[in-house]
Amino acid sequence: MPLLRDILTEIQTLSLEGGWVFWALLVLAFGIAFALLSLWRSLRFPDAPLLDSREWANLLNPHANAADTANTLRSRLRNSVDRSARLQEIGQHLFSTPRRRFPFAFVLIGAAPLVGLLGTVSGMFSTFQGMASPNAASPIDVISQGISEALITTQTGLVIGVPTFIVCAWLKSRFDQQVLAFHRIESQLLQN
Repeated sequence: MPLLRDILTEIQTLSLEGGWVFWALLVLAFGIAFALLSLWRSLRFPDAPLLDSREWANLLNPHANAADTANTLRSRLRNSVDRSARLQEIGQHLFSTPRRRFPFAFVLIGAAPLVGLLGTVSGMFSTFQGMASPNAASPIDVISQGISEALITTQTGLVIGVPTFIVCAWLKSRFDQQVLAFHRIESQLLQN
């Protein structure tokens, strides 16, 4: 319980000192989290054709022995009039959602450090206003508050952007491996 209280106190302090940009960064962080979870889910093939999602994941895993699954797919494609067109349709169905969502996720992730930079500029404006204000009772308080806002938002933008970029790049690498595995399987099925 004391840990939760400490976390909530820290978030309250950061939100007060970080200003409106901190809240914008938190909203952006939730958007990024939703985008990454959506990508991860789509890479598990929730509505896969011909085979179930686990069979597709096994078939497209380069380290798995999926000969039985490949034979199952081959037998289900046997009645297709145009195997090539059917395989292209399946590939489109499997990979179209993540292919559309990756650019959006990378744009959201790239925006996090830029919004943090906006907080830096906003904090510096506050700092310079505090320095220029002739009737400020304690200009050092205004200056330190502006610097605090600048540092908090910059740090928050980087803390959000860097780890999520790594996660998204890993998901993109996994997606690329799955596409390559599908093309390899597609060529094997068309040769037979």
